[in-house]
Amino acid sequence: MKHLRKGNLHEMRTCVRIIKLILLMVILNLLTGCWDIKEIQDMNYITAIGIDQEDGNFIVYTQMMDFTSVAKTETGKAEKPSQVWTSKTKGKTLDMAVNALYDTLQERTSWSHISCILLSENVLKSNVLTKLDTIGRYQEVRMTPWVYGTKDSIDQLFTVPAFFNLSQLNTLAHEPTEEFKQRSYIVPIRYFDFMALITEPASTVLLPNLSVDKKTWSLNQKDNPKLVINGVFAISKGVSNGLFTNDKLTGLRWLETDTKRSHILITNKRGEYAGVVVLTNPKVRKELVIVNGMPKYRVHLKLNGSVDEALDDMTKAEIEIQAAAEVREEILTTFKNGVASKTDLFSLEHLFFKKDSRLWKKTYQSSSQPIDPGALESVQVKVHLEHAGMKLLPHQKGPNTPTSKNEPNS
Repeated sequence: MKHLRKGNLHEMRTCVRIIKLILLMVILNLLTGCWDIKEIQDMNYITAIGIDQEDGNFIVYTQMMDFTSVAKTETGKAEKPSQVWTSKTKGKTLDMAVNALYDTLQERTSWSHISCILLSENVLKSNVLTKLDTIGRYQEVRMTPWVYGTKDSIDQLFTVPAFFNLSQLNTLAHEPTEEFKQRSYIVPIRYFDFMALITEPASTVLLPNLSVDKKTWSLNQKDNPKLVINGVFAISKGVSNGLFTNDKLTGLRWLETDTKRSHILITNKRGEYAGVVVLTNPKVRKELVIVNGMPKYRVHLKLNGSVDEALDDMTKAEIEIQAAAEVREEILTTFKNGVASKTDLFSLEHLFFKKDSRLWKKTYQSSSQPIDPGALESVQVKVHLEHAGMKLLPHQKGPNTPTSKNEPNS
């Protein structure tokens, strides 16, 4: 009998322990539950914001997408174009214009997915920093969106389609880096870098200009517009000095350490087109010397490259020399274009500020010219060709020697 009682008692204790364990698991599940969670379909997600000014009012544009249509299918392409909503609100301040949006949003809205900020030319004309105060203060907006200036309609820019029915998140506005890796021309800039540089003394912030190209692409023989970065707004002391288009900035890419690869057209001794060289990963060294109290700058540049196209019979050494000469000429021309508009496009003045801030302050307080036309004293460029592509370079009297520009093909 005693053995039976002990066995029953042991079984009861075991059952009690199991029941307690089950109750504990249930309670823990309840504690980890998200009672106030909002489903993804019950939220609005702002993906881009644009800021303009008109008649003393701030105009705010927003771009909003249906994230269920953003997700890729098994084939990687969407069956239908993604849906995009854009808004336009007005207010005496930026914050008031943003708050006017809540009147019609219908559901709770998240601002943490913004990956593009567009600033109109009107906003860039004066005191840019104070106009962006709301964006920097609101904790839900991250510091990582890409920032652009524009002269075009912001509303139109927000609705330019991507390829293959993909969402606008697959356009330059939201992801410019992949295109920049293949053709480095204008360096894209994130919001935190933009805000840091705009407050740095003696620096020129080069804000990419976002525009619409309506001519290059077509779909079923109908024009299909695409986004393009075709210049920069040069901002110094918090104010834009105007728009510089790509043709005025040919030398800018060579002094940008972020440049991955960029093409340059070379000519032969007769001034005819001789080929195309791809140059990569510039190694830039800038020197500053003070001559009679004035700054003089010297630039030393090394580039690696390869031949993409050979149109004339030139040796490897000749191509290297000619490519270096073309790069040097582009740098000097871009510097002169900046000086003509009283703009230091290469931020050379910042070297002066860092080396001797007292002399810098004294010099530029008594000078109306932001940078002296003769300040860029010398530019030394060295190009090293790593390879000539998949073919050997043409040789004189060889069967594959190409004809020159003025000769007919045989």
